[in-house]
Amino acid sequence: MPQRVQRALLLSAFAVHAVSASPSPVLAVPSQAWTSLNASVSGRLHIAAPAGLPCFTSYDNAWGLEASTPNAEQCQTVEAGLASSIDIIQTFGSYHNPTFSTCMARGDRCTLSASGPKGIVNSTCFQGTVPDYYVDAREVQDMQMSLEFAQKYMLPVTIKNTGHDYKGRSAGVNTFAIWTHNIAPEPEIDENFTPEGCPGVVGPAVAGSCPTVGPSGGWVAGGGHGIFAPVYGLGVDNAMQIKVVLPNGTFVTANRCQNQDLFFALRGGGGGTFGVVTETTAALHKDQEITYVFLQMSIPEVPRTIDEIFVTNAEKWADEGWGGLYAVSGNVTNSTARFLGFNTKLSVEEARASLKPVTDYLESFPSSKGTLIRQFKTLPSQWAAQNDPVLLSFLLPEAGVSLTRSSRLVPRSNFQGDEARKQLVDFLMSSNFRWSVVLGAPTNYSLPESDKPGGPGEASVTPACVSSALQILEPHSQRCSLALHYCAVLGSCRSSCHQPRSAQQQFSTISTQMDPLRAMTPDGGAYQNEADVYEPDPIGSFWGARTYARLLNIKKQLEPDNLLSCWNCVGWNPEDERHGCYLKVRGVGP
Repeated sequence: MPQRVQRALLLSAFAVHAVSASPSPVLAVPSQAWTSLNASVSGRLHIAAPAGLPCFTSYDNAWGLEASTPNAEQCQTVEAGLASSIDIIQTFGSYHNPTFSTCMARGDRCTLSASGPKGIVNSTCFQGTVPDYYVDAREVQDMQMSLEFAQKYMLPVTIKNTGHDYKGRSAGVNTFAIWTHNIAPEPEIDENFTPEGCPGVVGPAVAGSCPTVGPSGGWVAGGGHGIFAPVYGLGVDNAMQIKVVLPNGTFVTANRCQNQDLFFALRGGGGGTFGVVTETTAALHKDQEITYVFLQMSIPEVPRTIDEIFVTNAEKWADEGWGGLYAVSGNVTNSTARFLGFNTKLSVEEARASLKPVTDYLESFPSSKGTLIRQFKTLPSQWAAQNDPVLLSFLLPEAGVSLTRSSRLVPRSNFQGDEARKQLVDFLMSSNFRWSVVLGAPTNYSLPESDKPGGPGEASVTPACVSSALQILEPHSQRCSLALHYCAVLGSCRSSCHQPRSAQQQFSTISTQMDPLRAMTPDGGAYQNEADVYEPDPIGSFWGARTYARLLNIKKQLEPDNLLSCWNCVGWNPEDERHGCYLKVRGVGP
């Protein structure tokens, strides 16, 4: 391995590394050019390192292999924040799903485990997919300077906000990154918001950001579902205006009255592709009381009956405005059923009537067979709903854990008729009794004329987001098998979870398990933010042929060199070097 040669610059503790030759395109850029860029972004250009580096004794990145001095105090701080969403997003080299900061194809990593041994590791920290350089953007000019620099030197660009992503789209081998997380102004409420260039007021709106899922980042870019989407629509439906820095550095505003193609692309076309979003203004809804339900019980029999109840009532619950999730987990001898629901339309008594098929079934077992947890109550506000401890208990354990999932949006037609419902139940029973449903489709939201196909406010999400009653997830991560970070601090793992072949098998299994449901739902699709990493038909599942053709045309007009790209994004090339650490699964990959 070539040794690194360092040339220190007296600029905000920023150092430029130079070597005679390297496969990384960032190293072909003259050092004086980096110095100039650093000055233009007020010293906010940094060499990127994986968050776990303080815990390792050597370091291998684009500049080669060298000794690294570990820091016990910093290592302890990193380890303490492994399971905290808020802590994870504060560091550029840290990712919610740490597998995607590793080089899965080679088994190279620099990740730690919240459940593994602590302290310094006598091993090598690998750069993995963490970009080589990044700009900690704090203002529009930082983004403009960064993108103009990337265009000049033809650098592949990665855009990262919080790093809360299930497919690794905010990381990339040998890339130059723009980190937008620290652009987080206080939300501003405008009771009479008028989008720029529009003739009139559209109503109350709010501009701001969220601590772990950035509404100005991948959430809206992927569609934006949530527990209130069945009534208020997706994030794309509520976006009134988006400000963005284009790949050529131009700063523009997009809404239903101007830059309509860009507005279309930014609302469902996928993140990291069309530019760097700086601000999103969204519709503001009046706060109100929320009907809340949580049911949970172990099922002392094969769970087919509860599967049938869930499938039979899915369309009805969608029409009644339920958001949330329900799930069955376990095995043939010990399964657990859960229902977590939020409803802005039904009273508590109406909610009891709505869910009576479930509660009647769960109450039919003697108390000796299992304890039924049953909560029906009124929450005072949307804030209380979004911060419900049960909801957070489902979400928070994912922080810092490497898992994957496969999913499918299931159209209403698949719930209509005995044979169609039987096919769905058979599928759920074949999935080893572990699955979950997200009630996040905008079933009770009517698109205004302006947002229907062909209108100025049309969004680029798959039509299945609107036509489906729910989203079925199979989170069969087998966490040891896919959680590569579990093995990072162990001298030798008893399992083969650190082996690329094992991870490849797991990804392949998770992907192919969804194939029967894909075949049953030809008019379905996938919510791209929670989709199979190796989705076999990303165009058909995420957008549809007509929408994708329009998106690709917009992409080529904005940036024909495709410097802004990511895995499964519009116009991507699976053989691009930046994707070189993904696995080859189902014929897709490097």
